[in-house]
Amino acid sequence: MNRTHNVYQVSQLTDEMRRLMETSYPEIWIEGELSSLSAPASGHLYFSLKDERSQLRCAMFKGRASVSRYRPKAGDLVRVRAKISVYTARGDLQCIVQHIEEAGEGVLQRRFEELKDKLNNEGLFDHAHKRALPSLPKRIGIVSSPTGAAVRDIISALKRRCPGLPVTLYPAVVQGETAASSIITAIRDAVQHQQCDVLLLSRGGGSLEDLWCFNHEDLAREIHRCPIPIVSGVGHEVDVTIADLVADLRAPTPTAAAELVSPDAEQLSNQLVSLQFRLPRSFERLMQRQSQQVDMLAKQLVHPRRQLQLNRDRLTQLGARLKRNMLGNLQQQTRQASNQARRIAAQKPTKFLARNRAATVALAQRANRAAQGQLSTTRKSVENLAGQLNLVSPLATLDRGFSITRDQKNTIIKASSQVNANDEITVMLSDGSLNCNVLKVAK
Repeated sequence: MNRTHNVYQVSQLTDEMRRLMETSYPEIWIEGELSSLSAPASGHLYFSLKDERSQLRCAMFKGRASVSRYRPKAGDLVRVRAKISVYTARGDLQCIVQHIEEAGEGVLQRRFEELKDKLNNEGLFDHAHKRALPSLPKRIGIVSSPTGAAVRDIISALKRRCPGLPVTLYPAVVQGETAASSIITAIRDAVQHQQCDVLLLSRGGGSLEDLWCFNHEDLAREIHRCPIPIVSGVGHEVDVTIADLVADLRAPTPTAAAELVSPDAEQLSNQLVSLQFRLPRSFERLMQRQSQQVDMLAKQLVHPRRQLQLNRDRLTQLGARLKRNMLGNLQQQTRQASNQARRIAAQKPTKFLARNRAATVALAQRANRAAQGQLSTTRKSVENLAGQLNLVSPLATLDRGFSITRDQKNTIIKASSQVNANDEITVMLSDGSLNCNVLKVAK
């Protein structure tokens, strides 16, 4: 019995497997433990991803590996974005990795700290930027999931504390990849409507990954520039997100956030009752003080006729004082003028000039006598010095019979050794000179 069989070649089957895998899984995320890491000189990376039951071969080519910030290590828990394919040469299933990163809460916590430091350095957490909450809000806005337990807790707390306080819900997705953009849209809607004077941003508790949308940088900046005060009540008390740090006030839970922004109706009622009792007593005390002030003013009040008489008497007194003061000032000015006249008369220029003229003549005479005496003294000193100079003068020596002999160079001859026979010499006498020839030098 002949049967027709559809027989595949090995290469046909592996090609068909590759097409099926690449079509069915164009690009997916896979998480697992990294093992069997190989980094040859080509720059490619080869490794395996495994869990408790299976493992999968992976390849990350040089172009992708060179731009990756994460440096894989064996034993790391990683998450990869990859395309599933078949290596037809061996018929092996493999992942072509496009991106690799650490997985688990460790990497999320590191990202959280990095963003926290960045925004803190920019001043987004500064208390100077925190807006004050209204003491009696007119309307409260809630940005949260409409089906979440957080909204029910908030509304329950608001009804308990202040039943008549209006509330507007701005629905948003609070978990997943689109959550951050959904929350941003809800906040912008609240700002655009301009109905609420405070916003509650909230959701229930969860893991770090569940709350990760509240650590988004764009959401943090949106909260920072929102003109409406925002109270963040995300997760439980131990959960701290970037949104909590940027918000104007952080509440440990959604219920606590509702209590922080809403007035306590019972407390307000008690305050009103207290004010009702205090108001009459305060009004009575005010009336008593006003009555006492009226009595004091009444005692100080003077009849206009009496006031006019008092003013008239005071004007009369002031007029008399003014007259006395004017007469006293006039007498004083008169005395001062007389004294000045006497002083001016005593200081007449003619007398002053006469005294100075006599003094000038006396000073001139003294100066003339002093000059004559000085001149005589100087003349005697010069004559004395001239006599002394004459005693040591060579001319005086010539007058006593001596002579001065000079050679042809006009040098004074002091010794016979300075001349020779037949030299011409000049002999200077007191009344002239002689030009002589030396006949013989006697030694």
